Amino acid sequence: MKKILVPTDFSANADNAIDFAIEFAQALELEITFLHTYQVQSTAGMFISVEAFMKKDAANQMLPSYEKASSRLGKKRVESKIIRGNTISVIANMADKEDYDLILMGTQGASSLAEIFAGTVTSGVIQKSKTPVLAIPEGYKFQGIHNIVLAIDQKGPSLFDILSPLLKIIEKTQAHLFIFHQNVEEEIQGIEGVVDQYFNAVEHSFHYDLDKEDINQSINKFVSDYQAQILCMIKHNRSFIEGIFHLSATKTEVFNSPVPLLVLKD
Repeated sequence: MKKILVPTDFSANADNAIDFAIEFAQALELEITFLHTYQVQSTAGMFISVEAFMKKDAANQMLPSYEKASSRLGKKRVESKIIRGNTISVIANMADKEDYDLILMGTQGASSLAEIFAGTVTSGVIQKSKTPVLAIPEGYKFQGIHNIVLAIDQKGPSLFDILSPLLKIIEKTQAHLFIFHQNVEEEIQGIEGVVDQYFNAVEHSFHYDLDKEDINQSINKFVSDYQAQILCMIKHNRSFIEGIFHLSATKTEVFNSPVPLLVLKD
């Protein structure tokens, strides 16, 4: 893992995600690119002057974040870009085509996964980009990375290379990986041996919860009990939230992630 893309709209929540990103990059020795996108809606005669003003204004707003990151990481590890275009498309295309290892962004004030994944920019980026996304909850401050929870369903990842970003984070931070599954079934028992072998070089353990009634509460409680700083899930190629959690839309509405959520794409 070498570089991360950090979109910003200059909101308070985006600024909080930037602060997290700087600490995250410092801990993992990463490079950061700050990205702001804008769209110009004006008559042809006004287009050039409006666009020039918007770019200059964005550059002025970007400067404090750039300087803060440069002072911590060094200027060689920080850059900023201001690009005109659709926000979701620009972020996703830039991350994929320029080989970013991770997109790190705030959840725009949404604390529940129902809000995060229902029509927000974060949702659009996760669905459109092949690059993993780390979504930072509103107000969450970097606390180091000591414990990580990987919640998997009975399908597991189709290819274990999908877990490579998670493995790299663990190797760099020496975090303990807690692999969580809600109930013990034949499918997960078969996956366990392969997962165990993949994470053989890092400290990890398997945990099961036999309560099938409320997976939302189970995951939240597990994350809290084991004091995790990151929750990792895998997005399969099926219905989005239902695919990750095997839940109905009704149940996902009450799910909230108390820690940053790392979404890996299957």
